[in-house]
Amino acid sequence: MGVLTSAAEGTYQPSEGWKRVEDESRKAGTVKAGRFGATDLRLETILERTMRVFITTRASTFSTDVEGALLQIARVLKAASTALYISTDEHKTRPELLVAVSRNSTEDMASVLQDSWNTAEAGRAPRCSTADEETPAEEALRLVLGGRVLTTIPLLNDVGVTGWLFVSFDDVTTKLSARKLAHLGTFAQFCLLMQERLHVMTVLEDRERLLRQTERLAKIGSWYDDVENDQITITPQTAAIFEQDENLEVVSLSQYFEYIHAEDMERVARTLAESMNECKPSDMTYRISLPSGTEKVIHGRAEVIVNAEGRVVARVGSVQDITEQQARENRLRLAMTVFEFSMEGVVITGADQKIEAVNPAFSTITGYSEREAMGKPIGFLRSGRHNEEFYERINKQLQDRGYWRGEIWNTRKNGETYPQWLTITVVRDDQSRITHYVGVFSDMSRIKEHEQQLKHLSNYDSLTNLPNRHLLLSRLEGAITDATVNQRKVGVIAIDLDHFKHINDSLGHPAGDRLLQDFAKRMRQRLRDSDTVARQGGDDFVVVLENVANEAQVKKVADIILELLKTPFDVGVGKDFYIGASIGITLFPDHGADVTQLLSNADVAMYEAKNEGRNSYRVYSNEMTQVVADRLELGNQLRRALKAQNELRLYYQPQVSIADSKTVGVEALIRWHTPEGEVIPPGRFLPVAEEGGLMPDLDSYVLGVACRQIAVWQQEGKEKIIVAVNITQPTFMAGGLVGRLSTLLDETGIDPTWLELEITEGALLEPSSQVLNTISGLKALGVALAIDDFGTGYSSLSYLHRYQVDKLKIDRGFVQSVEVEDEGKVITRTIIQMAKGLGLQVLAEGVETEGQLAFLRDNGCETCQGFFFSRPVPVEELVWQ
Repeated sequence: MGVLTSAAEGTYQPSEGWKRVEDESRKAGTVKAGRFGATDLRLETILERTMRVFITTRASTFSTDVEGALLQIARVLKAASTALYISTDEHKTRPELLVAVSRNSTEDMASVLQDSWNTAEAGRAPRCSTADEETPAEEALRLVLGGRVLTTIPLLNDVGVTGWLFVSFDDVTTKLSARKLAHLGTFAQFCLLMQERLHVMTVLEDRERLLRQTERLAKIGSWYDDVENDQITITPQTAAIFEQDENLEVVSLSQYFEYIHAEDMERVARTLAESMNECKPSDMTYRISLPSGTEKVIHGRAEVIVNAEGRVVARVGSVQDITEQQARENRLRLAMTVFEFSMEGVVITGADQKIEAVNPAFSTITGYSEREAMGKPIGFLRSGRHNEEFYERINKQLQDRGYWRGEIWNTRKNGETYPQWLTITVVRDDQSRITHYVGVFSDMSRIKEHEQQLKHLSNYDSLTNLPNRHLLLSRLEGAITDATVNQRKVGVIAIDLDHFKHINDSLGHPAGDRLLQDFAKRMRQRLRDSDTVARQGGDDFVVVLENVANEAQVKKVADIILELLKTPFDVGVGKDFYIGASIGITLFPDHGADVTQLLSNADVAMYEAKNEGRNSYRVYSNEMTQVVADRLELGNQLRRALKAQNELRLYYQPQVSIADSKTVGVEALIRWHTPEGEVIPPGRFLPVAEEGGLMPDLDSYVLGVACRQIAVWQQEGKEKIIVAVNITQPTFMAGGLVGRLSTLLDETGIDPTWLELEITEGALLEPSSQVLNTISGLKALGVALAIDDFGTGYSSLSYLHRYQVDKLKIDRGFVQSVEVEDEGKVITRTIIQMAKGLGLQVLAEGVETEGQLAFLRDNGCETCQGFFFSRPVPVEELVWQ
């Protein structure tokens, strides 16, 4: 509430508005006497002059201007005092106002008036009260104002009384005419309207100032484009963004385009034209070049205003300086990239290929500190072993694909040249311009260390921790050599657990795995440290006994093994389980002169034990050669099957993407259905085929059926999948594979990228010209190459680079061990990590449980196959996911 008090004749100082009006009246000759105006003025004149004063009044001078009017009203009416009170309202459209002109002190008027307001009845008509008829509130108010009689004129709005105009007189006989009361009411209502108008103007001015301040803080300017008159009205912040005087208010479209960066001008013009032509909003980010040489990044947004005919007549929008934000985003993008590849050496260059950042691993590998590398062209690391054409190919692939990956030789600070496995990635901004290159590399010497580690781990079976077949052959060869020198014997015991398949089928593979582990542990604890206990795979075990004196000693060990099986096994199903074993025995030199013959004859003896009732052992004898004859007969039947129709059939096992469980490939697996209805398992006829030299023919048969099936799928419009076909080592080494496959591709007309050849590790270990030519020819045909059962052979990594291998298939033995032993986890994880480091795909075989799948997913494996998803099925039963 504002209270202004002045003496009627001594202390009032006219406001600028009243001075102006009085000067105008004096010049016009209407002022004849009196400091405060002519003595013969009428209320109509005062109202007219008040309106002229209020034309230029402001919120800060309004009370003074009202005071001047009240003083002149008091003068004209010969009143003791005058006062105007306007209350606030619930909508806050005006502030509270109290202005009084009185010869008395009005310090207490505000509180007295408030009491009067609270107790008085809201009368809507003027009231004149004398001492003998006034209310207590009116009496208190009159005493403050002075005088003997009080006239109250209410201020009305659509709600009711919102204030009063008070006039007091010393003469109790003074009565105001209806006309004067009407003029005074008009004056009071006029003051009320001005109070509300000034408040609204003040609010708008405050909001305008707040908008300007907000624009400055947010670096956002606004504008209005009068399209028809080519006038763009801008705010001060818009002018500041473009480094112009903040008083600049209007520019043209052509002036605006003078600031657009040359490379962005066409895009901005196109966006603007689309917005105008299609009457739609626009949103774009572009650069501006300023007179100071500064380049800014601007985010502009706009909407169009159309007339009744649907024509764009104006646009309104905003511009924001996002230069700093853009810079922060770029820095964050770089930081995230460096962080992602922080385990390897990382180097970041600008578009000019000068080094801008390196990580600690870079310095560790190259020997150059960050300070030494910064600002240098990346070419200073070159070893000189590559010609310019090599680097031109890298640059071309970066432009075409956005990345390059491969092996490259560089030089350390100490002058040593070394191989890197390097991935270069292009970084682009929102306008697809190259801003940086990120190089991530590893020292190949680390891969060599992993290679040695994997080579060591791959000598042992991941499930039982026993030597695998590779180490078995090596130790047996050594035992034979020592026995030859020392004139001693070597015992070989082949063990096959009886009906073990029934355990897997009825109790599940985890139960079978647990039994195998327990059996292996029993043998390892019971036999001598010098004896080799090995697992060849499945339920096939072999024991090699060195420095054996006679056959009886080997039989004794066989009895011990059978005795170990008399103790029941806990396979985790809540009850004990018993199992027997069929055992075959051979001795060197009695039953064979080399490793192959000893193991083969031990198998013959083992099958004899199985045929004679199982859970027993047999020592090989020449009478068992009939078994060999039977195997020869099986080989003859297989030759006839290769020429017959529909005996040899392909089953397909899906290969599934771990990321989305979608079938991305199938492996073609052969099955033999005899005319008599017998199904001969691959484990029985494939060894016969290998021994009889039939593998090339068998592989060619499988390859032909698979290609023809691919042709059917492609003609049916099936979504592309990979069809994997096993190529055995004899087929691969025999030669002619490229020619046969080329002819087959021409005959079937299939897309060769659907076909993947799985090759064993042993086929690639010797870098002969034939191997090199075969690999080169297969890659030229467009087929993919995968290494089957990776980790069970020599596990050398050098051939992976040399032969451009595409995929590694992790052996099922490793996969099935990840839930039961740490060694299996280490081997599997190592294979996945190295495959990723070499840029190869990874597929895990033999996945049978959710736990195995979870481990593979967590460690970055891409695809898998196994009974968890599907058994191998005929083509008509294959389900496409």
